[in-house]
Amino acid sequence: MSTFSKEEIAAVLHVAEILKQKGSDEKINVSQFCREAGISRKNAYKHKKNIYPDASSLEEKMRRIEQEKAEIESKLAHAEKRAREADLYWELRNILVALNRDIKKNGPVRTRKQQQLTDEYNRISALLGLEPHDFWN
Repeated sequence: MSTFSKEEIAAVLHVAEILKQKGSDEKINVSQFCREAGISRKNAYKHKKNIYPDASSLEEKMRRIEQEKAEIESKLAHAEKRAREADLYWELRNILVALNRDIKKNGPVRTRKQQQLTDEYNRISALLGLEPHDFWN
């Protein structure tokens, strides 16, 4: 069992790579470090990959996240549109109920309230792309 934490192992390997990239004369013997730490090179590099992912994998993850975000936003917009439409259809239903009540109360004679309900029904119908309706013809 290593006396070093996963983070410490990853940090040593990360520093070793940075020194190598910078062309430093200082070198870290990774094999020796792993022996002293009591772990295999494979496990050491696995820890490093989990803690310090390379830039290309980060870019790929960001691309995937952006794509997922766009898909979620599209689904959300669609769901919001459907919810608005459902609300409008519910309003149409409520108008029809009110209109039927007024017709039962006042008979087939067209009242001012019935005209207002009809106008509101047609206004909402237009928002939904439905044809206007005249209940008395």
